[in-house]
Amino acid sequence: MRWRSAVFVACWALLLPATAAAATMRTAGFQFQADGLTQSPSGHVAAAGDASLADRLGGGGGFALTASLGVRPHLALAARVAYFGSDHDGSLTFNDIVAGVGPFHEERRLRATVVHGLLQYRQAVGGQLEYVLEAGGGVVSARERLVLTSATGEKASAVGVQQDPSWLAGAALAWLAGWNADLVAGARWIGTSTRDGAVWSSGDSPSFLTWSLGVRYPHNTH
Repeated sequence: MRWRSAVFVACWALLLPATAAAATMRTAGFQFQADGLTQSPSGHVAAAGDASLADRLGGGGGFALTASLGVRPHLALAARVAYFGSDHDGSLTFNDIVAGVGPFHEERRLRATVVHGLLQYRQAVGGQLEYVLEAGGGVVSARERLVLTSATGEKASAVGVQQDPSWLAGAALAWLAGWNADLVAGARWIGTSTRDGAVWSSGDSPSFLTWSLGVRYPHNTH
């Protein structure tokens, strides 16, 4: 009987730390996050001679809104909506019909609305820091406007709108900044699977790398 009691006590001694640790793990409740962001495009445009998208479109700014809900102590489901733009001013010369027509001043503007559903993995680092890894999929709605002008005024303009499936992978670091809110800095890569349309063609490979800084509220809830 004594050895059974000793085994019982030993088992409890082993289980109690794990039980206490599990009791301290928190599942985040509903949280809302607002970010300002900057982005840079990458990939290639097949219709423009496989030109780099970064050469055709500069970087730009935007914002993002995220709502999340914890489903496990380290897991949360989130929905994220981001809006950003890219601008480029340059020159364009036509050589396909009549050689050397131009140059024209080229104004190219891209605006993108990105909607993703995400799965987030969260891990606390000490009492005030938390890192977040996330991945998901959704859709990108792109709107591009091209205006060609010369010394005598506007020569041509075109607007295209296109929606394509998209995916996202990213990481962020959250810091408890006070007032029950987190300051969150993150980086995310957004890829797009394109088809022939008004903005992209099936051979294009547009993608965007974004850096963000924002606030998430509240810090943590049961």
